[in-house]
Amino acid sequence: MNKNFLKCYFIAGPQDFPNLSLEEAEVKISKLIASGVTAYQFRDKGTHYKNEDGRLGLANRLRKVAKAHNVPFIINDDSALAFEVGADGLHLGQDDMAVSRARDLLGKKVFIGLSVRNEQELIQAQSSKADYLGIGPIYQTSSKKDAAKPIGDKLLTSILQVNQLPIVGIGGIDLSKAEKLAKTGLDGVAIISLLTETKMPYRTINTILRAFE
Repeated sequence: MNKNFLKCYFIAGPQDFPNLSLEEAEVKISKLIASGVTAYQFRDKGTHYKNEDGRLGLANRLRKVAKAHNVPFIINDDSALAFEVGADGLHLGQDDMAVSRARDLLGKKVFIGLSVRNEQELIQAQSSKADYLGIGPIYQTSSKKDAAKPIGDKLLTSILQVNQLPIVGIGGIDLSKAEKLAKTGLDGVAIISLLTETKMPYRTINTILRAFE
C-alpha cells in the first residue's frame, strides 16, 4: 500500500453539511473530492434517506466521482457497503468488526484502516494486520461527539516512536498545525470541518500537501 494517499485524507458525509439538502451535500462533497485530496472516506452518520436504496445510491455516485479523480474511496465502518460499492478501503474503529474478520469478508485487495486513541491501542494495533492507522483526536474537535481525550502534538511525537505502520492523524486540525504535525511522524492528516467549512479548498489542500512533501 502506498502511504502517500494519507497526506490529505478527507472524511465527510451528508451530516457534515447540516444546512444543505442531501442533494446539495452530495454536490459539495463531489467538488471537494475533485479539489486535490489524496483520499476520501464516506462517513455517514444518521442521515435520513428517502428510501432504502438512498444510502447505497449516494455511496455509488461518490465512488464514481472518486474514481474519476484517482482518489481512493474508503467506507467508514460498514463492510457490507464497502463490498457492495467496490470500495478501495474500509476504516474501522476500536468497537467495530475485527480487522481479521473484515479481511476475510473483503479479501486482500481492499485496504483496511484502524483507529487508535492512545499509546496502548497504538501498540496493540501493530499486530492487527491493519494496512494503516488513524490516530486521534490530536486536538479538541467538534466533528465527533464521542471523541476521546485529545492526545496533543507533544505526546503524539513520543508515542509514534513505537509505530511501524502508515498512520494519519485526525481531530481539531487546522492549517496552522500542518507543518508541526508533519514533523511528529505522521504520514498525513485526516480532515473534516477544515474542508467542509472552507471557502478556499484548493488553498487548504495545497497547504497540507506542501507540509507533508
